[in-house]
Amino acid sequence: MSVRIYPPEAGELNPNYWIDPRFIYKNLERFFEEARVCGLFKDANDANGIAINLLAVEPNGLVLKAIPTDDGASPSLMHRYTLVTFVDGGKVQFEINNLRATQEGSYIADLPIAMTVIQRRKGFRTPGPGNFDRDFKLLIYFSQGKEMIAQVVDISEDGLQLDLRLNATEMSVGTIWSGCSFERLKVRSEPFDLVIRNTRPSAESSRIRVGCQLINPTQLNRNQFESTRNAIHSARIQRHLKFWFQHVSWYS
Repeated sequence: MSVRIYPPEAGELNPNYWIDPRFIYKNLERFFEEARVCGLFKDANDANGIAINLLAVEPNGLVLKAIPTDDGASPSLMHRYTLVTFVDGGKVQFEINNLRATQEGSYIADLPIAMTVIQRRKGFRTPGPGNFDRDFKLLIYFSQGKEMIAQVVDISEDGLQLDLRLNATEMSVGTIWSGCSFERLKVRSEPFDLVIRNTRPSAESSRIRVGCQLINPTQLNRNQFESTRNAIHSARIQRHLKFWFQHVSWYS
């Protein structure tokens, strides 16, 4: 059976990719609610790997079964591998240890004590913290010295989607908002400029969703957007979204 598997990441991984050990089991249950094709690799130099189905996550270990090769042979598994698979959150990678065969022709491995989720798509979006942190907002400034508060629905490294009160200001496509900033409890990011790229109805009839993109950003603007996006994403995976701001570059 021909399936596609992916090799592990080589070298040292970003600390933000590591799952809090307290939540590894919960994430395993979520990622492997159904059987999922994975690759087992001896090390980063293993170009071929072995395709397996991870069948179940149980309190005493992971249940998996080797997928037969194109010639019908079933690979025999050793004691230690790096497991790699893709889920909606990114590329999952962890060590498989103490593999032992079962009478049913499958294998059981110890539960991992460390796990990473590596986001692969550079421009990915992540939802904002929402009700977990109502102190986080985007401030939009106007020439008259007034400001407007917007809720961040989601954010990427070069744009975001906002939820605003309908008719609060001009919100046609192409409108430019200058000197905007993220704010949390009076701490603000470096100012940046946004241009409206699209609008659509919100879940509430009195509000509107507005898609914006950074224009002429400085490198600091780019770094702070990426840091904000990555901090929220990592905190969500780690299940401590209330404290996402502890790891964002502009908040101190």
